[in-house]
Amino acid sequence: MRDRYTITERLDHGGMAEVFRGVAESMEGFKKNVAIKRILPNLTKNQKFVAMFLDEARLSLFLQHANIVQVFDISRTPDNAYFLVMEFVDGCNLKALLDRLKQKGRRLEAAHAIYLVLEACKGLNYAHHLENPE
Repeated sequence: MRDRYTITERLDHGGMAEVFRGVAESMEGFKKNVAIKRILPNLTKNQKFVAMFLDEARLSLFLQHANIVQVFDISRTPDNAYFLVMEFVDGCNLKALLDRLKQKGRRLEAAHAIYLVLEACKGLNYAHHLENPE
């Protein structure tokens, strides 16, 4: 990933992209943990998909909300693998939390579930009501 980003581990993948934990490095030894979302290699030649990914990336750059991860950079590798560099939110993801609770024979308490859904809705509401950022 260019000279500024180093991948440290793969976090997850789906049908269109994969997400890695990485480190952004800059002058004077500054380092910051980041998340790197990269288009799957088999999709890099699909121009329609690449255009969709880049549109999503451009819009994401304008989103500034506490419940939406911030996008810092959009770039591509020398072999044309497009990627986004995003804020890394350290901690357990919701799926892992639910799996852990299930293993212990427990469920997410209703109040916690409602809180999580409301917070997600706040981010979605912001994104969907954002005026034309360009």
